[in-house]
Amino acid sequence: MFELLKGMMKEEWRSHSTMFGSMMFAMFPVMIAVFAFAGSMLLPLFMTILSPEKIALLTHYIFVIFGLSVGAFGLSGREIMNRRFGQASLIAYSSRSLPVSERRIFMNFFVKDVIYYFSFWVIPFMAGLAFALPFISISLDYFMVFSTLSLSFLIGLSLMFLLSTLYAHSSRILVGLLVITGVPIILMSWYFGVDLPSSLPSFSLFVSRSWEDLAVSLFLIIIPSAVSLAFPKMDYPEKKRRYRNSLAGLSKKLDFAGNSHFISKDFIDMQRSEGGLGKIIFAFIFPVAFIWVLLFVFLKFVPIADFLLVFSILMGVLASSIYEWLTEFDVFTSYVFLPVRVSTLMKSKIKGYAIISLAPLAILVSTAAWLNQFSDLLISLITFLSVSSFALAVKIYLTGLYPNILLYNAKIFIVFLLLASPALLALIILSIFNPLYLLSSLVLIPTAFYIVKKSYAKWDNREQPSF
Repeated sequence: MFELLKGMMKEEWRSHSTMFGSMMFAMFPVMIAVFAFAGSMLLPLFMTILSPEKIALLTHYIFVIFGLSVGAFGLSGREIMNRRFGQASLIAYSSRSLPVSERRIFMNFFVKDVIYYFSFWVIPFMAGLAFALPFISISLDYFMVFSTLSLSFLIGLSLMFLLSTLYAHSSRILVGLLVITGVPIILMSWYFGVDLPSSLPSFSLFVSRSWEDLAVSLFLIIIPSAVSLAFPKMDYPEKKRRYRNSLAGLSKKLDFAGNSHFISKDFIDMQRSEGGLGKIIFAFIFPVAFIWVLLFVFLKFVPIADFLLVFSILMGVLASSIYEWLTEFDVFTSYVFLPVRVSTLMKSKIKGYAIISLAPLAILVSTAAWLNQFSDLLISLITFLSVSSFALAVKIYLTGLYPNILLYNAKIFIVFLLLASPALLALIILSIFNPLYLLSSLVLIPTAFYIVKKSYAKWDNREQPSF
């Protein structure tokens, strides 16, 4: 078992270091530690706004969400294997040709991911916190913090591990289980007045130090993992599918945008991918819901800020992730035999991005209606469009057609934060003083056009990677 695990660890390192370079990949946990150190140094300031318990609750949920994102191997495994890497042979698929059981492979794969992400995310975060503690006058049980945050990460990982395994067997079973378990829990919590967020067992363990909370936390880790390991499914057979030719019809409808064939190809790609457009909607709605809850809690203690305006700023940054969906499986090497430039594809994806951005705009309008805050709607829409354009432009300049890969390069990710964060923080501060000050965000739109124009020249003159 150890040799198999060792081989998977080497495979993980080589696949990432090949894309980013060994040094840049190794620097990623260092970057996490630096950010954790900086955030920890600000804890005394945060504690003047939020209680230590609220800060601890938010931190535990951040680790749960990270665990959920890591555990979703089953949700994307089939697509990544078939569309990005073609017939590439990974150790996880060796049961097809070697006398190794799927269960043994899956167990090693799970252990490998736990070790890998603990080493590159959880431990660096805790290291940054440890380095900051001598400089801040906060009494903290470091061992308890490390233990409960680790449990939060593992809870998210194990639950998503189970959900992704169910998805690999049947998406209907997955949806049915979510409905059967989720709806009653929400209704019962509403009826009995239970505070669901504070019921996270790892957080309860941090607060109460009770054996019961430890037992519940371990139960939520061990049982889902055991069920998943008992019913693994590593084989993703290619299904034969037939589709009507919809490219011509869709291109005609999108002819007003220019580059309509490329835009149509992206939309058809997303529609026919595993999970279809529903997967993209889910992947966007979940972060929006998280931002909503986070803002609701934060602004409860900082009432001077306007929910809708701050929400529009954060939505603008989040909307830039749509570009990552449009480029997720598109490789420029597929177009090298055509008279197509990189900038041509970029233009088509920007136009596709603009069309899909109607969805977040609808969310903003719905939010204004929900809050009965139509007086600030126009300003929030202008702010959203400005921030979204600027964040997208910076992302395009730094990553070209490969944001899903290059943003994991520590150097590129830091540059992205350094370029995007000052404008966002300035807008949030301006929104506190006067909503009308956010009209200054309009300056970001011509700035975005300038950056995008520079991006065309930059990436047209670079040899495109083949990953």
